[in-house]
Amino acid sequence: MDLNFQPDVDYKLPKIKVPGGYLMYAILLPAIGLFLERYAYSAKIAMIHWALVLILMPVSCALDKRMLEKYEVDTITLGKTYLFPPLYIFKRQALVHKETALCIACIVLCVGAIFTNGFVKGMRVNNDIMPEVVQNSSFSQLNNFSGTTLTTIGECLKAYSSEELKWTSEKADYGFKVTAQGKHDDKSFSMIFAVEFDGFTYHDFYITDILENDKELDKDSKTEILDQCFIKYEKDKKGSKGN
Repeated sequence: MDLNFQPDVDYKLPKIKVPGGYLMYAILLPAIGLFLERYAYSAKIAMIHWALVLILMPVSCALDKRMLEKYEVDTITLGKTYLFPPLYIFKRQALVHKETALCIACIVLCVGAIFTNGFVKGMRVNNDIMPEVVQNSSFSQLNNFSGTTLTTIGECLKAYSSEELKWTSEKADYGFKVTAQGKHDDKSFSMIFAVEFDGFTYHDFYITDILENDKELDKDSKTEILDQCFIKYEKDKKGSKGN
């Protein structure tokens, strides 16, 4: 008989078997919030949306704590940590002798939601990128037109102008005012776009004015230029592809 034999002993505390539905809901709420955010059509709706996420996360943790108490788990060490979900999840998992990886998942999802939500993205929208946004938008997105096309505004105006276009942008009460300046038939022109933006999402997008040699055109003249610049270009483009 080997007197030096040492039996393997597992000193880990046994896991306490309790449901984790409320906990998983609290962890996944930031990801759910990001997914549902895309259906918010205004900054006010998005603010209400994220306020609910911030409320429901600690509520879910509080419900989870109550559930633990029903399973006769001593939750005195948890205190009111449910008000700060990541800390609650860490202490809760330690209490029931389970892995704390769920706490890391919660932190990752929270950080992701903080840095990728629509409001944070909206803060990056400025005069430097708005001209590019307008150029890469299809002209069917303009309220001045109807229909569907992939032809971009930048593509149309580039073909319409006989010289390189100059794009500028400035902030306005409604969002941004973007101007494209060029020349057509030896006449200078300026096309002014209004981009309504509330800091979270875009609303209306339309052409407000067209100037020719610094003179504002009337409705009929403006319609004629818009048709030539966008509609005629689209037809010519389709015709060239057909040939």
